[in-house]
Amino acid sequence: MKKAIAFLLVSVCFCNCSEKKETIDFMTLDAVEFHAKQFEILNVEMLDSLKRVHDSCMGFSFKANAFLIGRVDFLIGSIVNKQSLKTVSTIADLGLTNNELISEFNIISRPCYDKRILHVPVKTMLGNNFALNVPNTNELLNKEINDAISASGDVEMQAGSWTYLDIADALKRLLDTAKGPKLLQYKDNLLDTSNMILTSEESISNVSFIITTEKDISQSLQTLLKGKPSWSLSSSPVLPVSIQLFYISSNKFQLSFSGFFPVAGKFMKAKFKK
Repeated sequence: MKKAIAFLLVSVCFCNCSEKKETIDFMTLDAVEFHAKQFEILNVEMLDSLKRVHDSCMGFSFKANAFLIGRVDFLIGSIVNKQSLKTVSTIADLGLTNNELISEFNIISRPCYDKRILHVPVKTMLGNNFALNVPNTNELLNKEINDAISASGDVEMQAGSWTYLDIADALKRLLDTAKGPKLLQYKDNLLDTSNMILTSEESISNVSFIITTEKDISQSLQTLLKGKPSWSLSSSPVLPVSIQLFYISSNKFQLSFSGFFPVAGKFMKAKFKK
């Protein structure tokens, strides 16, 4: 009997006193916890328009805490300093192939191809510093194109598809058993309380805008547009983008982007959880 009691006490002590394995846990950041103003969309109508387009296509809402429009420096899996917004690690630091990474992602994609009127200027969507420079085209025609884009109000937009990416669960599986130096360094950066990580994002592809002008387009520009000029943006090596222009009518032309464009994302913080 004494032996049985002793064995029971040892077993209970072993179960309760042994160290529990720590695993990584992710928590959503509040706007006050990081330099959130860098990711705000000040135009409320633009935000509402984007949400309506997204929710209609995807069938669910995405509770983002950062809008990534025009930002190519923050990709899913990037670990970023909360205040300086400097990237300290990227998903490439995991040392996995593209196929290995894709197989780990939680991916939801919905083709849309429906046209929507956005009650915001195209310039707001593309950024105040956005300007087209059509190759082998004179300055006057480039100015006419850019002036038309800047002056446009409500715009018709068509997106090829929306894609939702989430890597939180995959990172937990990878990092809870991390052994290699790359994974361990990535894990250390992740758990640093001064950092945050972009764990999920919504993106759109193949976006087109219909630009309407107040007066007829010049004959020279009409001739250029009818040739459907296209070119690549070499300034975006991380997310390659190609652009093409199309003639529609004497006061309308189409501006099309082919590529993968992050729109909104969720930054989270990580800590150990027993």
